Amino acid sequence: MATSSAVVARRPQSRFKYALFSLLGLIYALFSLLGLMFLFVLWNNERFIIDHAHPDWTYYFPVRYLLIPHGLGGLTALLIGPLQLSSRFRTKHVRVHRIMGGFYIGGITLAATMGSYIATVHSSAPLRVFTYVTAITWLLCAWTALASVLKGNYQQHRQWMIRSYAVTTLFVTARVVLAVPIIQRLGAGASAQVLWTLLVLSLVFTEFGLAWRSIFGGRPASRVVAAS
Repeated sequence: MATSSAVVARRPQSRFKYALFSLLGLIYALFSLLGLMFLFVLWNNERFIIDHAHPDWTYYFPVRYLLIPHGLGGLTALLIGPLQLSSRFRTKHVRVHRIMGGFYIGGITLAATMGSYIATVHSSAPLRVFTYVTAITWLLCAWTALASVLKGNYQQHRQWMIRSYAVTTLFVTARVVLAVPIIQRLGAGASAQVLWTLLVLSLVFTEFGLAWRSIFGGRPASRVVAAS
């Protein structure tokens, strides 16, 4: 009877380990995909910075100097984020993790505030509203993560960091999706609806990912005890 109970107890652990390794593999694949998407965005969307014959240069010319702090802040958060979310890096380099965390929060704060200002002076009303909501969500997630770690709540800190990075990656994924031919054929008027959809989906899938362990982490302990 004791042997069968041990087998019952081990099976959920084996399933959890399999699910955990699968999830880690998926995360690495997603970060690799994100890197490829970032390179695509640099070429497809940001080429106007060096190629002034690009049509986007004319549009962004009036706010060209405002784009520099906005872009640098967002790029800082995008590049630092994966290291901040790495448990191995955080454990081995605690001091560096804290310093980079400050740059991450600062990058988000700079990018969000400058993006909101650029939208105020250089965007249509639908895109302006989307930018305001996204910036507030971005800042809320990042600063809640900071407040959580200052209070010593490391689990909440990690969860809010993940949420903030989900919003950070939106500026890459949105440009890739908007470059898809079938989306482009919808016209510029559909951009706001597409962006709202991506924002909602990003937040929903992030919450699902955070709840993954509690949902699929194995049977409740009470059921294991009862089986023994």
